[in-house]
Amino acid sequence: YDIACIQEPYLNPVNLANASNLRQYWDIIYPTDHHASAGRSQTLILVNRRLSKNNWHIVPLKSPNVMAIEITGQFGKVRIYNIY
Repeated sequence: YDIACIQEPYLNPVNLANASNLRQYWDIIYPTDHHASAGRSQTLILVNRRLSKNNWHIVPLKSPNVMAIEITGQFGKVRIYNIY
């Protein structure tokens, strides 16, 4: 798979996904205000490292429960939302 939308991720005491083994294959994307908000984020998106970072970016949304990325390719642009 190239994209995984996760809801209710396990977050460790420093509010990060326990992803030491995931980072080898995935970029872990948190909601825009994840580190600025006191609340717990309920969503995250994993993007396979095979996808060039030149072909996708985070869509800024101010919610711990909604996040999105936009992917660009020969097909045009598509946004993928993860809504809790």
